Amino acid sequence: MSKLDRIIATNSRASHSRRKTGVLSSRARTLLLTLTTLLVFWIFYTQPQLREAVGSLLGG
Repeated sequence: MSKLDRIIATNSRASHSRRKTGVLSSRARTLLLTLTTLLVFWIFYTQPQLREAVGSLLGG
């Protein structure tokens, strides 16, 4: 293996290992957002005072 081949191989591995994808993947962020939204809606619909307040605001 020539010196140039070793440099290219080393750099491609180093750049790949240095690349960060972030704390959460896009699938994990989507799942977290979905679960949080479902939790908020579940809490909202189990509270009769909130349902009445929003119902009066919406005119229903």
